[in-house]
Amino acid sequence: MKEIETKQDLVLLIDVFYQKLVQDEVVSHFFKHLDLEEHLPRVVQFWSFILLDEAGYSANMMEKHAKLDLNQESFERWLKLFHETIDQFFVGEKADLAKQRSTLIGWTMKTKFIK
Repeated sequence: MKEIETKQDLVLLIDVFYQKLVQDEVVSHFFKHLDLEEHLPRVVQFWSFILLDEAGYSANMMEKHAKLDLNQESFERWLKLFHETIDQFFVGEKADLAKQRSTLIGWTMKTKFIK
């Protein structure tokens, strides 16, 4: 187990996380249509901005998710898988920050979009 320190660490995290998402019975339908070669670098860039203070992410993440038909069960599953994947590989301040930020993002999304 190690700290999240580099963009390559985030590539590992996001790649494994999305492998779980596309196979999960509760949330896979949200991800099967995505071009992952195009999508995953954007997700890595988002988390690089959040965790590593890297410039370059300028999209509106909330706007992109507003179009999805999210419900409480699917979002809780997404968050659980994300936290499990973090814990599978990483420990420390940035891992804790990733879980805190994803939980905060989740709370914000729930208040805006989740039915």
